[in-house]
Amino acid sequence: MKVILLERINKLGRLGDVVEVKPGYGRNFLVPQGKAVVANQRNLEEFAERKAALEQVEMERLQAAQQRAAALAEAVVKIALQAGEDGRLFGSVGLHDISAALKAQGHEVSHTEIRLVDGPIKRIGEFPARVHLHPEVELDVMVFVERA
Repeated sequence: MKVILLERINKLGRLGDVVEVKPGYGRNFLVPQGKAVVANQRNLEEFAERKAALEQVEMERLQAAQQRAAALAEAVVKIALQAGEDGRLFGSVGLHDISAALKAQGHEVSHTEIRLVDGPIKRIGEFPARVHLHPEVELDVMVFVERA
């Protein structure tokens, strides 16, 4: 299935690219989410007319993400939980915990924008959390887990 991308999608393409995707991915995700339209002659002509407006919207999203990244650049997350003598936590620190800690500091970050490379944190220590604000804007925030 060929689709025209209406925004930049990681590992797929940029705004305006005509790409071949599996029919289920296009039909069930890209088109209903407004991220792409089916690549037929009418849609290609409509896209050519709307391209400048879509590029402007994409530029505004990028600038907003860069401003959020600048505000988050110095953010440090400290979470205190109960832990055993060997440093293992009674529970774990997940995406929702990090998101809540950032919101408490005044940074609006959704749990869907945070990536933990090794999964949930289960020990005391320092861990990087990747914050993915835009396909072109990512930064690392340090998460310090300490004993309560």
